[in-house]
Amino acid sequence: MLINFRFQNCRSFLDEANLSMQATSDTTKSEINTFFASENVLPKGENELLKSSVIFGGNASGKSNIIKAFAYMVNVVRLSAAQIPIVSGNEHYAFNLEANKAPSIYEVEIIQNSVYYKYGFELLQGKVLKEWLYKREERLTKVFERNGSKLDIMGVSAQAINLIKIPDATLFLSSGNNFNLPINRYLSDVMAWFANVLIVFENAANALDIYTIENGKYKEKALEILKRADIGITDFTVVKDKVASVTNPQDVLNLNTQIQINPTLLSGQFKAENESLYHIDVRTDFNVYDNDNNVVGTKNVMLFKENGFNSEGTVRLLCYMGWILAALDQGRTIFIDEIDSKLHFLVADYIIGMFNSIEDNPKNAQLICTAHNVLLMDDGMRRDQIYFTSKDSQGRSTLVSLADFNGVRKNDLFSKRYLAGFYASLPDLSTIE
Repeated sequence: MLINFRFQNCRSFLDEANLSMQATSDTTKSEINTFFASENVLPKGENELLKSSVIFGGNASGKSNIIKAFAYMVNVVRLSAAQIPIVSGNEHYAFNLEANKAPSIYEVEIIQNSVYYKYGFELLQGKVLKEWLYKREERLTKVFERNGSKLDIMGVSAQAINLIKIPDATLFLSSGNNFNLPINRYLSDVMAWFANVLIVFENAANALDIYTIENGKYKEKALEILKRADIGITDFTVVKDKVASVTNPQDVLNLNTQIQINPTLLSGQFKAENESLYHIDVRTDFNVYDNDNNVVGTKNVMLFKENGFNSEGTVRLLCYMGWILAALDQGRTIFIDEIDSKLHFLVADYIIGMFNSIEDNPKNAQLICTAHNVLLMDDGMRRDQIYFTSKDSQGRSTLVSLADFNGVRKNDLFSKRYLAGFYASLPDLSTIE
């Protein structure tokens, strides 16, 4: 589970920003919207965590950049040891000529396997400048620290450390398990947490295949939600067609040629599996009625191949609902950009409500998302679950929690005060003629 995510000098954020999932002393809806970590992991008074947080803000205020910053941190952890030039792709604050001379900082506080971890790194000019990992089981302990090429590793002698060589653009976390070290358990824990996080952007929600696993249990729940949303779909089936063998260059060449001739073949999703490449689409079923409103048949429509029949909201819901249900089922942390995009308010509100629930979220999965519909902040949310982004005249983004403001009452209409400009700067369109 996530406790805090801090970052600095990244994209539209110059100064440090902190997205915290630690609850404040507010007792509102604490029985359903929060949960407690063990006091052996976090001290009493600091161990109440949030099940969800929603970030609001104007267009280009920095909402998506928070999720992109986190996604970048995840990618550096996952890929830097593979000699992929991911570190050199770090994006410093974009609107200051001197920003690329200062490090970008990324840090998370997490709980994995009942152990508290604080892990982070600094990047500068394509190199890992610093890196650190601390753990707390009974007390806070340094697992390792890295300063340039120098390492300090718990339980490892200086002589042994001198034999460890880590490339400048590779994280020690990502490569440390290649060495027989007493800290490997802790490195594996943190790596597993990053591997388990789900990040969903609208144009990359490739989760259709998840409906086919575990006897279709996620499909049945998704179908139930589609019916509640009154979308009209009575059933759906994931259709996988093999289009190429990834080990056969001629297959790949033929597929590329077909796509150039007919770009519509790119509609849908693709997945590599067992050395084969599959095209994935979804057959959606609708009832057909006679003049007396009796069901007399079924109309089958392919979600992508027959693009335009289903609404864009239906396509989006099907594409990421599988990840949402998996997160709830497995107790995972999930980030979703623009959760309300193309969806009715009640549907987006229902999704957030599933996380703020005992029945739907027994394993304390966490949702962090961005949204535009301000009505979402008035229905079932605590003040510490609501965040705002703003940007100043130089394009610098800031992130603040509603809980940071004085004089906010529990029964306030947060949306009304937000639209009046109390909590964050908003676009001023009043002077446009």
